[in-house]
Amino acid sequence: MTEQKGPTMPDRNNQFTIARDGNACAVIVVPRTPEPRLLDAVADIVHVIERMAGPTLPVLTEGIQPGDGAEIHIGRTNFVEKSRFLPESLPVNGYRVAVCAENGQPRLVIAGPTTLGTTHGVAGFLTDDLGVLWGMADPLFEDIPVRREVTVGPLDRTERPTFGFRTLLGPDLTWARRNRVDDGNRTLPYYGHSHNMHAIMPPDQYRDHPEYFAMRGGKRIIPDGHFGPQPCMTHPDVIRIGVEAARKYFDENPTHRTFSLCPNDTKEFCECPNCAALDAGMPMHRGNKIYSDSYFYWVEAVAKEILKSHPDKHLGTYGYWATVLPPRRKEKLPPNVVVFLTVDSSQYFDPEYEANDFNLLHEWRKVAHLVAYYDYYALGWFMPRVYHEIAGRTIKRIADIGVVGFHCEAYTHWAHNGAQFYLASRLGWDSSLDPAKLLDEWYARMFGEAAAQMRAFYECLERCWMEVKRPGRWFQGFDWIFDQFDFWPADARQEAWDLLENAYAAAKTEITRRRVDYVRRGHRTAYLMPVSYERAVALKADSPTLENDIRLVGAAYDEAINRYRRDIKTDPTYGHHYYIGTTYAEERNFLWWQAFLGDAIEKALAGRPELREKLVAEDTTVAELLRVRSEADAETLRRLGWVYRDLEARRGR
Repeated sequence: MTEQKGPTMPDRNNQFTIARDGNACAVIVVPRTPEPRLLDAVADIVHVIERMAGPTLPVLTEGIQPGDGAEIHIGRTNFVEKSRFLPESLPVNGYRVAVCAENGQPRLVIAGPTTLGTTHGVAGFLTDDLGVLWGMADPLFEDIPVRREVTVGPLDRTERPTFGFRTLLGPDLTWARRNRVDDGNRTLPYYGHSHNMHAIMPPDQYRDHPEYFAMRGGKRIIPDGHFGPQPCMTHPDVIRIGVEAARKYFDENPTHRTFSLCPNDTKEFCECPNCAALDAGMPMHRGNKIYSDSYFYWVEAVAKEILKSHPDKHLGTYGYWATVLPPRRKEKLPPNVVVFLTVDSSQYFDPEYEANDFNLLHEWRKVAHLVAYYDYYALGWFMPRVYHEIAGRTIKRIADIGVVGFHCEAYTHWAHNGAQFYLASRLGWDSSLDPAKLLDEWYARMFGEAAAQMRAFYECLERCWMEVKRPGRWFQGFDWIFDQFDFWPADARQEAWDLLENAYAAAKTEITRRRVDYVRRGHRTAYLMPVSYERAVALKADSPTLENDIRLVGAAYDEAINRYRRDIKTDPTYGHHYYIGTTYAEERNFLWWQAFLGDAIEKALAGRPELREKLVAEDTTVAELLRVRSEADAETLRRLGWVYRDLEARRGR
């Protein structure tokens, strides 16, 4: 957001020319010891001017390489410091950009109080003043206007974001920097979270004190890693250990603002008599038992002690899963507690679900001084999960409510979610912007003459997500590919694919064809995966075309998996285990998908040993699917049972 001008400098000039007629008219000046991230931002300026106007701007280090004439100062150079260029109230992720003068020589200054603020300033200057747009992470989606002359000014603008922090976990770091997304460093106001209880209470360190750990079913359980049960929240020593851990962290990291008191990633909490007494009578929420009273009893006790020793620091906590409801026994938490309320806004196609979430947010605002909004845009979905309208209105609404930060797990499927991440990056910086106009610009500049057709494609994906009649459900489809198949029916898939083909046909320029094809290739896996599943479900043992039917299952699987390996797995901008690692893709969802296909084939071949032998000998894909099914472990077999159970339920509807 733009605010009033900060301190002005003498000899202010009206305009500043960076390049003209293929020649550089200025040099870049950086501080004597710039951080690598600042140099990355400087490289962005050099790159943009080369593409925009032709010349390569020289980069000089102040005090080492003397300059003469017009200079672009990036970061806190001596000139910036001596002129008191930066307002004292500017947050670490804010910046000021201005055209001014030094001893009669023109200066363009882009600086923030930190390297993060300066990199945001560079991104803001390139976006807002030079008109650059980075629509997706792949360099193909860089849109830089071409000019004979690059001149800016009059210019003096100080900016700070709508939220104290805005972080998207997952997208390519270069794209994030170029779109003013905060990097998650702990100097950000109120930002400090992660499942941290296992680090506060290392099991190996306190194994001789089982009384420190959760009692479940009458037994103390010592956890293994950050998925294990929480410690005993009411034990005095556990409170003391939490205080000591926070104080040690702040003493060792004096510039960090927030320490995480967030629980392990599990809904299992201590149920000893003391903890159970606090949580007794707490209502269930979305099928889960809630332990907010015992957890925030511990949080409050730790927070009060930290207020005494580190009054300017904060403590991050989660309103998540088993602690998603506010505690009943606390009228107001200490002012240094930040509650990250976790939501799944993708489910806001259900008005009742959305209303319940915002009622919960308002209840948390009564209990906590500081509430941040924690969302999940992708959750590892391979099928399309597109909801631009929800994302736009939600960010604007939470800004109006007054949350202090916006964090989103955004493990990016660029072909499906590129526009949504762009929308979030722009609105997260300035929530006053119009989501519809931002999308208009994105379509027009990314897809040119095929913009109307690409808009129709994405609106088809969004319509499919929004109009399927179902109740909202927390983490719907997470880590379960078959749920995703159910929300992506054949008629919608074909309509979307036809629209994408129309867009490719409408593309006349090389850049538009390549961009549409990037989306087309990324989307093709989502089109093909359900085809293999549907063909497997349709197999009939008595079909006269059974051999061909089975080969078609294998062929659909083969094309889908090869598309994934070629177009997603090899694309470094997807870059997270939800898509190209083993945790959620190849060792879980893909394994279950393969095992189901093999199981369906095996069932159809029951009593047909000769045909089975022939297919195994002749069709390597079918043989591989049968092998995966034969080697399935107990967990995979259990999940196959879920698939058949859900199929029967759908047939009964």
